[in-house]
Amino acid sequence: MPHEAHWLTEATARVQATGLGAAAEHRGRVEEIADGVAMISGLPQVRLDELLRFDSGAVGFAQVLEPDRIGCVLLEAAAAPQAGDAVRGTGDVVRVPVGPGLLGRIVDPLGRPLDGRGPVVAEASLPVEREAPGIIERDLVVHPVQTGVLVVDTLFALGRGQRELIIGDPATGKTTLALDTIIAQRDSDLICVYVAVGQKTSAVRRAVDALMTHAAFDRCIVVVAGPATPPGLQWIAPFAGMTMAEHFRDSGQHALIVIDDLTKHAATHREIALLTRQSPGREAYPGDVFYVHARLLERAAKLSQAKGGGSLTALPIAQTEAGNLSAYIPTNLISITDGQIVLGAALFQEGQKPAVDVGVSVSRVGGKTQAPALRDAATSLRLDYAQFLEMEVFTRFGGTIEPRVQAQLTRGARLRAVLRQPQHAPMRLEEEVALVMAVQEGLLDGLAPEQVASFRGHLAETLEPGAAAILRKIAATGTLDGADRAALLAALRKRAADV
Repeated sequence: MPHEAHWLTEATARVQATGLGAAAEHRGRVEEIADGVAMISGLPQVRLDELLRFDSGAVGFAQVLEPDRIGCVLLEAAAAPQAGDAVRGTGDVVRVPVGPGLLGRIVDPLGRPLDGRGPVVAEASLPVEREAPGIIERDLVVHPVQTGVLVVDTLFALGRGQRELIIGDPATGKTTLALDTIIAQRDSDLICVYVAVGQKTSAVRRAVDALMTHAAFDRCIVVVAGPATPPGLQWIAPFAGMTMAEHFRDSGQHALIVIDDLTKHAATHREIALLTRQSPGREAYPGDVFYVHARLLERAAKLSQAKGGGSLTALPIAQTEAGNLSAYIPTNLISITDGQIVLGAALFQEGQKPAVDVGVSVSRVGGKTQAPALRDAATSLRLDYAQFLEMEVFTRFGGTIEPRVQAQLTRGARLRAVLRQPQHAPMRLEEEVALVMAVQEGLLDGLAPEQVASFRGHLAETLEPGAAAILRKIAATGTLDGADRAALLAALRKRAADV
């Protein structure tokens, strides 16, 4: 009897707390379902990108709105709905968790953990689709992002708030270049987000291992949407990663996002568009593929001081076939971004790594973002290297070479050796300044190309104590005055003589 009385009391309380009255509910029905896309009828009030919930427990978002039906992209592989199942609109959009609780974690595009370390403690949740900052809310891009890659920092300087495309054929080191940039931020204040879209599990595993081994992984977020995940998750992955990074930018901090890669994302967008029966255009891509990537990358920006002064730098990756930069997606992305770093297959096969093609690579922000010491040291570097490459082609035909031309060829060969750099070993600013000064002043002309690596090894630690102090000053201020320059050159000359 006491147990029955307790049950009766609880049941009475529940009934009294239940709200009674009419309730309106909009319900639709699944007409067709295939390949991660559901066609739905009966929900005329649904808005674009609205989150839909199925009776089976699956969720999706409205991608296409037609007069008589809705194209919904599913976000769940399990619990897939069947034709005839009921579906309801939620009035909300797809959201992802944001905040410091994501740092050091590997998550899927919905913020669910993939690293087996328990649930993510989120500070808030924000929509994956957010409006890009307006012009009045932005500031000039003048502060550098040190990538630690000598050829990039000296010839194609990147700034905080910039969007720089990394593009090249398969297996030319695109991901490695992006990962080296993340690794170089282990001593900076940049928070890094790496988004893998449609990448093989083995490739993602290698990337995560590299970040855990060499980078400050406790200030990184890895978002993974593998090739076996539903197309909907692959589609929202770059947007979800951008939202996670924007949270830090909007709080006055600085963030860097790598999207690997947008070519696969475009293929996923094409797949979804064809399944939802949108009109195909060039190369079967729908006409809005440019807008999809433009509204994504426009969210990277340097905010004004009135908005907190934070920045978000984007390094999207794209893939070409046989070096064809004039294909549809590459040309779209080149026109959206602030420059491109092009990696050449021929250079990679020759062992010139990173295989940056300096002839077609460009940064539209320019040297205004470079540290003053590096900008002064590399004033004529790009022109000298371009002249060397051109002269090298012509001198292959043989004939007598003038001493002046031979000196340029010798200097260029040493410069090419200096620009060759092992992976996952980013250089510090002071080391870059010292190396560029050494090659520009001809201190390495007497060394064989294979001796340049020996000269570069532990450069800062092998210089005289006085020069080491100058390097620390460069690291702290980014500047180099005349007296320090002369002292540093003397130390470098002595170091070159000892090799």
